[in-house]
Amino acid sequence: MAAAPALKHWRTTLERVEKFVSPLYFTDCNLRGRLFGASCPVAVLSSFLTPERLPYQEAVQRDFRPAQVGDSFGPTWWTCWFRVELTIPEAWVGQEVHLCWESDGEGLVWRDGEPVQGLTKEGEKTSYVLTDRLGERDPRRFKRFSCLSFPSSRDYSLTLYVEVACNGLLGAGKGSMIAAPD
Repeated sequence: MAAAPALKHWRTTLERVEKFVSPLYFTDCNLRGRLFGASCPVAVLSSFLTPERLPYQEAVQRDFRPAQVGDSFGPTWWTCWFRVELTIPEAWVGQEVHLCWESDGEGLVWRDGEPVQGLTKEGEKTSYVLTDRLGERDPRRFKRFSCLSFPSSRDYSLTLYVEVACNGLLGAGKGSMIAAPD
């Protein structure tokens, strides 16, 4: 077996590799940009916390307050519900569209009152396919998506709910060990 070649400029190579997979730099031509394409922030993000496990119908009637990416939620073992209002640009017609969601807790996406997919950082499941091929404005095509509406512009609007447990995938300790809640 041949030995791996020693890199003369390993730091330069490492920096180039980091840029190649970066979510911030050169996204128009790097690997991440080619895999995920264009992105846009959610139109409105709001949430509420509860110590109880609530059924969907009861949870969506609660008082949601504005939230933003990077906020912390807890305490441990509580549940945080998010209302996610999306606007999907008309330019994305004909493309697969994903909701990218990453939190430190287990999440469950609700669409049209039905649980549709779990999300978790530990399981590397951080996106939900909103539609596999966003079509033209054909009402028959979107009949199955009752929460998908067509505002006066040619963009598409969608409201989802995400239920998130304020604990990790298998508990609430630090790291992978059983420990006191963080």
